[in-house]
Formats: sequence, C-alpha cells, structure tokens
Amino acid sequence: MLCDGNFLHAVSQMKLGDAKDVVVKYLGSNAKLFTTRCVQHELRGMGAEFKEASFAARRCEEVKGGPEPPSPALESVVAAVADGNAERFLVCTQDEKLRKTLLKESPMTPVIFCHTSGLQMEPPAEAIGSGVATRRETGEGLSERERRTLQQEESAADVARVRTNVRYAKPKARGPNPLACKKKKVKEPKSASGAEQNNKQEGAEKKKRKRR
Repeated sequence: MLCDGNFLHAVSQMKLGDAKDVVVKYLGSNAKLFTTRCVQHELRGMGAEFKEASFAARRCEEVKGGPEPPSPALESVVAAVADGNAERFLVCTQDEKLRKTLLKESPMTPVIFCHTSGLQMEPPAEAIGSGVATRRETGEGLSERERRTLQQEESAADVARVRTNVRYAKPKARGPNPLACKKKKVKEPKSASGAEQNNKQEGAEKKKRKRR
C-alpha cells in the first residue's frame, strides 16, 4: 500500500485509528504501508495540523528510488507505479489530481480513498484495452471451451433483447350482464286447493239455509 500525505491526514482527521490497522481491516489480510521521501518531506513542512499524519508517514517503509525532495509528492507517487506498477502497489490518496494522473498514466493501478462510510476502492480502468473485460470480448487467452460458453451466453443475451412487432388485440369493453339486470319476478301466493274451496262453498250454503 503506497500512501500519500492526504490519505494519512484524512485517516487521522476522521479518527479512524492507525492507518495500517484501517487498511488491514479493509483488505481482510496483512499489508505493508509504504510512502516516499517526498511525501514525508512535504508533511514535515505543513505545520502542526499535519503532525499526526507526519508521524504516520515516518512509520511507513520508504519506496526506493524515484524523485528526491523537494520534488512534489505527487510526482514521487506517480514514479513509484510507473512502467506497469512492477511492485503491485495499491495507492491510497485523497488527492483528486493524483487520481486523475494515475488514471491517465497508470490506469491499472487501484486507488483507495477515505469516505465517510470508511475506505473505498476505485477500480482500475478497463478503457485502454488491456483489462479482463477487453480480453473477454476479444477471446484472448480463452480456451476453446470458454469461447463456446461465452458465445452461448451472448446468444442467450441477444435472444432476451429481441423485440417483436406482434401486437395482441385488447378485449373490447362489454356492457352489463343482461342476466344480472333482469328484473326479479314477484312470486304470486299459492292458490288454495280444490278441497279447501269446496269446504268454503258448503259453509256459505249452510249459513244461507239457517237464515231462511
């Protein structure tokens, strides 16, 4: 891990603890922290506010070679990862200018920075055509079986993206159900049976006879 002064200062200001402990916790494995002599020299001249960051830089191991003080710290970090980053450094920095410079001159170098939620990694660029994504597209370094698998995945993706001109007709709106709107029939009272009617007639005749 190659740290610059801005990163070490951010760790101290955010009260995250020792820089090495923070990085080890983030990576989940042991790590060595490096810095450059230019970074150490820069921090020593920045006053009491950067005192803790200066002490943290002194505890880091120094990168051999590169520019000597009073060269800018940014140039020393860029030089340490130049020519393909042979040492496989992960750069820890808050400097936006340094991040853009690395993206342009050493795009495969990962960058780690402090965020309010903790450390975050800015992945290396794939745009220059030397990353895994580009090799996957061109088939470089893939076996015949992997190429066939890749072609099948791409074919399945193409099928999923196919659009059709077929349009299904929507069902037309219908009126209310005529059975549901049909008026209910009023049930008529059941007529009396024939025997009951005869009994009523006989009773009326008897009453007439008595009156006579």
